[in-house]
Amino acid sequence: MFNKQEKQISDSEAKRSLPHNRKEVFFDLLRHRKMALFTLSCFTFMFFIPLAVDLFYFNFLESVAMANDKNDYLFSLIFYSMLIMLPCMIIGFIGLSGAFHVAKKMVWQEGVMVAPDFFQGIKENWKHGFLNGFLFGVVLFGFVVGGSYLLINFNAAPIWSGVGIGALTIFFLLFGMVVALNNTQDVYYANGFFTTMKNSFCLLGLLHYRILVTYLLSTGVVVALCCLNMVTLAIGLFLFAILNSLVVVLYTLISHYGFDRFINQEHYPEMVGKGLYKLENNDKEA
Repeated sequence: MFNKQEKQISDSEAKRSLPHNRKEVFFDLLRHRKMALFTLSCFTFMFFIPLAVDLFYFNFLESVAMANDKNDYLFSLIFYSMLIMLPCMIIGFIGLSGAFHVAKKMVWQEGVMVAPDFFQGIKENWKHGFLNGFLFGVVLFGFVVGGSYLLINFNAAPIWSGVGIGALTIFFLLFGMVVALNNTQDVYYANGFFTTMKNSFCLLGLLHYRILVTYLLSTGVVVALCCLNMVTLAIGLFLFAILNSLVVVLYTLISHYGFDRFINQEHYPEMVGKGLYKLENNDKEA
């Protein structure tokens, strides 16, 4: 009898210690699943190794061209680097489809075996990962190649070049956030690609600063570091290699908040607040 009561108290305390909102979920994962998150980062980065090789190789060639005053070759090197980057980005995003599947299970407080769940996520979602990688690769290609061309010819038409660079930056920010939301939806709902895209544009208005700040401080920082020089490229890829799972979890938590407010309350009420202990606090979470 004594043992039974002791177990009941232990279960009650365990329930009270569960996360009550999505901020608590994030820090709970940091405290209790550090090794799983690190392992997930390593598995994801494996799919980005071709992209890392492409960036290092062409960054080296660009540094040599600038050191020898051969700036005429600079734009060609940037162009071919970003062209080869496109299939590499697709491979990376196929890996991300597995990472987002694992992150979904983590934030739902489900049991996770990183390697099997990672590859199960790829098996289920690789087609959408392919399309998301292609879309993000094309947008990044236009941003870097178009921006480089406008910078090279800035003195010839400073006003129009400035407008063009601004438009490319907004385009990159907008579609980059849409692709991030696509990734979180692909492992959550069984929708077609264009339905997912439409939902992502709608969610942008709901999530506004949450998704923008996350995107700027994660994806935006890494892209900026990779575009500067060899040292910052190495720093950016190192940060991505060890921290990409945290960014995936952040995107997942922010998106699940949006799903509950925009989709689940009307269509899937049983999914509202999944993974949280106090479901009645959904409207207060962030």
